[in-house]
Amino acid sequence: MAEFYGKDLVFTWNSSAGSTDMSEYQRSVSFSPTAQIDDNTTGSATYRANNVGLKDFTVNYKGLLQQNLGTTVHDMFVPGLVGTVVFQPEGTTSGSRKYTLPVICLGLQVNQVYDALSELNISFDGNGTITYGTST
Repeated sequence: MAEFYGKDLVFTWNSSAGSTDMSEYQRSVSFSPTAQIDDNTTGSATYRANNVGLKDFTVNYKGLLQQNLGTTVHDMFVPGLVGTVVFQPEGTTSGSRKYTLPVICLGLQVNQVYDALSELNISFDGNGTITYGTST
């Protein structure tokens, strides 16, 4: 699992509920692509034969819940909502990494951390093919 954080990180969410840029409030983002390995070994083989099967990924966002966002954030990240995460760990400078991730939102979790700070955790499951690109 790769975990990213930093001042240049860009994290946007686009769905039928609208679009929002969560970059300013982020603490970290994790992006975990995986692939299933299928065993295709035949009866008399002396070595295992594997093929790549289905691929999948998860995305997790951690940030601060800002009071000025009110219930808007809760309405934007309803469990089961289908959308797209655009994630740029190095910012928007030309040539930096850019992931476009079709996902299903699994909902958000709010934790009261300390001193009136509320932490927001949002989880997503992959729902299609990852687009690996670069900022232009």
